[in-house]
Amino acid sequence: MEFNLPRQTHEIFATMARGNFISSNGTRDGMNRLYDIINNPENFDHLQDYFAQIRYRIERGNNFFYFSKIDEAPSLLEKKLETFEKYIDIIDLFASMDNKITIGSRFRPSEIAEECIANVRLKQKLQKIPLYRSETLSNKVREICDLMSRDSFLEKEDEESENYKVLDSYAYLLDIINAIAIYEDGSENGNAGLGIIYN
Repeated sequence: MEFNLPRQTHEIFATMARGNFISSNGTRDGMNRLYDIINNPENFDHLQDYFAQIRYRIERGNNFFYFSKIDEAPSLLEKKLETFEKYIDIIDLFASMDNKITIGSRFRPSEIAEECIANVRLKQKLQKIPLYRSETLSNKVREICDLMSRDSFLEKEDEESENYKVLDSYAYLLDIINAIAIYEDGSENGNAGLGIIYN
C-alpha cells in the first residue's frame, strides 16, 4: 500500500508515540514545522491512514496534535486519568496568579515563587501540590515546570533566564481537567473516598 508520506513521518511518530503533543506555537526541535506538516490536509489524510495500520489515530486540538490509541484498553485510560489528576492543583495555582498563566503566557519559575511567598493563599496552593518534595518554593515551581515541559505543555525558551512559554497543548490539559468530576463516594463504614469520573 502506497501512503505518500512526508519525509518527517518518523520524527512525527517518535514525538507523539511518547505521549507528547505537537503544538503550533512550539519552536524547540522544529515543533511548529512538524505542526505545519501534519496540518496540511493532504499530509494529514496520508499520515492518518498510515498510523491506523499500527492502531494510532491523530487527534486534532486547537492548534495542536496528539496520538490516541484505537480501541484503547480501559486500564490505560484509568492510568491517564490518574496522571492528569495531579494537574488539577497545578492548574488551580496557575489560574489563581495575579497574572494568570494561560496559552501563550511567558514566565519564569522565580516569578511564581515570589508571588506565592507574598500571598499566603497561593503559598498554600503550591505547598499542597502532591509528588514534590523540594525544600524551597522556587525549586518546587522548577520541578512543576520540568514536569510540564516533559509532558509538552510548556517549553523552556531560554536556559539562562529560565523563561518558559505555555504551549497550545495546554488547552488539552484544561479540557481534560474540566471533564474530570471529583466526587465523594461514601463507603459502608462512613468514610469518604475520592473518585474521578471522566465525562
